[in-house]
Amino acid sequence: MLTGCGQGVPDRRADAEHLTSQLRSMPGVLAATSDVADNVPQGEVHSWLSVEVAEDATADQVAAITSRYLEGLRTVDYSGYQTQLDVHRGANRYSVDSGRRAVTDVDQIVAQARDWVALRREFPSATVELRATITHPPVAAPDLDPGHPLLGTVEFADTAGYPTVSAAMNTFGARYPQLAGGTWTIGAGKTFVTSTGRLPNAQELSVWNTLNGDQTIPHVTVMRVNAPLSPPVWMSDDADSRDPATAVQLADRHLPVVATLPAPVLYTATDQPQAYRDFYGKSTAPVAVTVGGCTTRGYRPVPAEQALIDRYENCRR
Repeated sequence: MLTGCGQGVPDRRADAEHLTSQLRSMPGVLAATSDVADNVPQGEVHSWLSVEVAEDATADQVAAITSRYLEGLRTVDYSGYQTQLDVHRGANRYSVDSGRRAVTDVDQIVAQARDWVALRREFPSATVELRATITHPPVAAPDLDPGHPLLGTVEFADTAGYPTVSAAMNTFGARYPQLAGGTWTIGAGKTFVTSTGRLPNAQELSVWNTLNGDQTIPHVTVMRVNAPLSPPVWMSDDADSRDPATAVQLADRHLPVVATLPAPVLYTATDQPQAYRDFYGKSTAPVAVTVGGCTTRGYRPVPAEQALIDRYENCRR
């Protein structure tokens, strides 16, 4: 029987190091390390493997690395351990956060390893991070980890600007539809688009481009698709000014453009890209207007904002 320093979990250091040694010898790998802990009383029970790959590592090589890692999880009982593989090149990273239970979507994880390499080639000037989709066997216990969807970022330099982000979003949607169902953030500094479950459509992206292109009042516009506790689309203007009057002026210019989208659409204009909203989705500072819908507020709008609310919102009283 295997025993270890922790109570209730076996010592897997030798197994993890053996797997790490195998990964270290694979084509395309520059270095591989393991970090294993089995201290149950302190809640530190994990087996984390890190693999640095060469700049020219191929999709086949990264897929093979991922497959070997998943095979290692299948052949050794890591029950109770939080397991993870990180494959990286510089700041670019592909993560398999496999959790504490058996993984059931092996083919999908390996395919997404290939996608990560393809995205790096597609956007060589950006930093690409991708956390794989993970599924576990279904169980009735609600407290067990069910897995998680794909999570990814494509980050360009701050100076790239919104046209680069827009072009990347179009390319992404056309060439990588198999990845669109996750949560993605594609951006350049403060200008970005975040989407969950689907990518923005052409009309939404066109409105986002128009808002960013109008710099009569200096600002950046962030778009969120399917954000939590929000309408399906949220356009957030982040102005350089903290003057509420400036935010109202910006809203007055941009709400007619936002209103061309199917309702409801949340529009905010503040000095923060995430605006001012609490954990329940309530707006706590101006300006916040839901076109074709109703905004829950924790503040009293000034008359100029109230005029916009009356014009664009549709609250049932």
